[in-house]
Amino acid sequence: QVAAVTGANEGIGFITARELHKKGCKVFLLCRNQEKAQDAIKRINEATPGQPDNLVFVPFDLTDIPSAKKAADAISNQVSRLDILVNNAGIMAWPYELKNGIEVQFSNHTGHFALTKHLLPLLVKTSKQPGSSVRIVNVSSMAHKFSPKPDFSSLDAVNREMRSTWERYGQSKLANILFSVALQDRLKDEKIYVNSLHPGNINTTLTRGPAASYGRVGMMQPLWNLFGMTPFEGAKTQLYLAGSHEVEEKNYRAMYFVPIATPASTTAYGQDEELAEQLWKLSE
Repeated sequence: QVAAVTGANEGIGFITARELHKKGCKVFLLCRNQEKAQDAIKRINEATPGQPDNLVFVPFDLTDIPSAKKAADAISNQVSRLDILVNNAGIMAWPYELKNGIEVQFSNHTGHFALTKHLLPLLVKTSKQPGSSVRIVNVSSMAHKFSPKPDFSSLDAVNREMRSTWERYGQSKLANILFSVALQDRLKDEKIYVNSLHPGNINTTLTRGPAASYGRVGMMQPLWNLFGMTPFEGAKTQLYLAGSHEVEEKNYRAMYFVPIATPASTTAYGQDEELAEQLWKLSE
């Protein structure tokens, strides 16, 4: 099998790439920073001495839409199949900023939408091969509950300033869920299982750096350090969705999961098919 994981150089993305490699997958690590990605590849190889070196760095930046096509082309030019796509990378609690015309945190959706769309021909091709069970896993968050009433009618509506960085982050995580709904609807006749998840409250670099400058994160950091899930625990749900036979057996499609590998309900917005279609049209 062949897998691609975004944000695979650290945190739950690193664990996901490592565990998929342990299972024998060829893994593409889609990351912004080549040095960090190469270090991750070295660490994964050291942790999986019995496996061949089937780890490949591919440059990808959520905030740089053209990098999505370049990444998809790089993968498609090297392999004839793609069984697993884990859209894991994320930007959290970033100060209000537009990059390439898009609010930075909303790139959590737009970057992965572009990447997935460019990889769809390869994913669909793989799904038609005997014995295939293709998975697209979108890492969302319980923070989707922070989203105000969404408006995906225009880019200006998405880019509007909100009361807090958490509302902007919540909007992007809601978009991850709605993207899963709209994408699965378009793939309903294919053997492709699209799902989203909340990985848990994890002590990772996502809760540090710029995010720590926000009061809520700064205050919560000591608690995350003490009681937050480890990256290994946090990666279990997306690994389940990426590789468990139960996903196909139970026909899990366009569903939302919480730790560990438990189906759950989203907000009403996350189940709104009209909203999902509005988001899709905007994203195209």
